[in-house]
Amino acid sequence: MQVFIVAVVTVIILFPSSSFSLENHTFDSYSVSVNLEDDDAHYEYDIVVFFDEAETIHEFLFTTDARNVKVSLNDVPVYCDISYAVGSSTASCDMSEALYGRNYISISYSSRYPLFDIEDMVMFRDSFVFGGDAILSRLSVKLPIGYMLPEKSDYFITPAPRSMYSDGRRHILVWEYENVSDLEVSVIFERSSGGAWQFLPLIFLSFLILLFLAFHMRQYLGSKKKEKIKRIVYSHLLESEAAVVDALEANMGVLKQKELLDITSFSKAKLSRVISNLELRGIVEKKHWGNSNKIFIVKEKDQKKKADEE
Repeated sequence: MQVFIVAVVTVIILFPSSSFSLENHTFDSYSVSVNLEDDDAHYEYDIVVFFDEAETIHEFLFTTDARNVKVSLNDVPVYCDISYAVGSSTASCDMSEALYGRNYISISYSSRYPLFDIEDMVMFRDSFVFGGDAILSRLSVKLPIGYMLPEKSDYFITPAPRSMYSDGRRHILVWEYENVSDLEVSVIFERSSGGAWQFLPLIFLSFLILLFLAFHMRQYLGSKKKEKIKRIVYSHLLESEAAVVDALEANMGVLKQKELLDITSFSKAKLSRVISNLELRGIVEKKHWGNSNKIFIVKEKDQKKKADEE
């Protein structure tokens, strides 16, 4: 298989693509970010270039099938006329607003051309011809989600990147150079065989769902438990006892005994008997309050304890 890959790479090298070219200028910095997807490559350029003479129309060279080309000069979009030829695309852009000296150019476009299928692998290959030395040049390539580098990654990457890391979803390769006029890279990668990291989003989502269900189940069981306790305690209340309990529940669980007299219209003796009966069963509690009494509903946990004792 490796011999086959080498043969394919050799053929492709004979037909290099030129993603971008800006001729005969001095670059302060030249940065390219390539975001790879299953069947597409998305390019973003950030370029600082020195113009030592007035610019009118300038040509930028891209890959042969460049799409959605956008060019800005000093953060202002410029008009570009796109033409296509064998092996390249040319964007003739209006640079009449360029400044003498340092200028900032940003470019973005998409292309399928730099991606090649090799058996069960994919190769990204592109060459960047600057047209002048770049004081600092940087290229970063993000592999598609769900893809990884083969085990012998040094064999499948040319040249060796300065760094490789992962953001938790993608593998990212970075090259950095000083004072170079061109850069050519090749990366071969394959679909992941199913590492555990791929399932982290699903695991996290499942955890959230379980947490949500557990929270609501706890609330549901709590409410059912309260209902059960209430049924146990209140199942044998007399009508007069229920009237007192209902009055207390309607008033946050506490009333003065005089207030209960007004609400229930019982006689003092009857109300006193009802309260005493409820006290004996642990449903209410009476506390002295000045020249009267306050009647409280006993908390549910204490009611359950009383019911269990009975």
